[in-house]
Amino acid sequence: MNARSFFKLFIYLVNWIKVSLIAFPFSLALISLKKPNTATIVDENGNIIQQGGQLVLKYGYDFFVIDYNWAIMIALGIGLALNTWHALSFEELGNFDLKQYLKVRQRYRITHSEMLSSEQVEKKLRNLETENPFWKLSSLKNGFTLYVKNKFGFRDVVQLQPGDGGYIVQSKPRFWLDFIDMGRNLKNVQFISKYLKVETPK
Repeated sequence: MNARSFFKLFIYLVNWIKVSLIAFPFSLALISLKKPNTATIVDENGNIIQQGGQLVLKYGYDFFVIDYNWAIMIALGIGLALNTWHALSFEELGNFDLKQYLKVRQRYRITHSEMLSSEQVEKKLRNLETENPFWKLSSLKNGFTLYVKNKFGFRDVVQLQPGDGGYIVQSKPRFWLDFIDMGRNLKNVQFISKYLKVETPK
């Protein structure tokens, strides 16, 4: 395993833990849903189905006690599924800087052989807005803001600000709860970079 692969594995594991922690309250609520507060509950055949705050399920000749440990297992499973999907989406994008791996907030430094004026950049972005209805431009004093949407509404915010001999482009989800983006924001900065003939990651 080379250094790049090891680093990506480390980031993958850290992100898996993060996603699992976020999923844990939801899995805990799912496990606790409609759980009675009675200490012991039996069914019509006299079998105990809840005891001491735990659910007891009978399957064949075995009994399984379901407690809050299941919430941890479910959260880890959800985290594994979402994080793997997230990682595979990044792999589909091909070569990228390791600093960008699995991040939902992306940052690029846009450079050009001839520094584009604010008017030139705005003209190109206006053309983009006309060509692609999923991009909406909002002009600011010190830069530009683009809202990227899909059929469900606006999802990402892309900002361009002059700096470092070019433009700094940043892309992030519009909503802070959007902690998994399947590489959307990396695609956004790569797309804007190519559209403005910009190639240097920061």
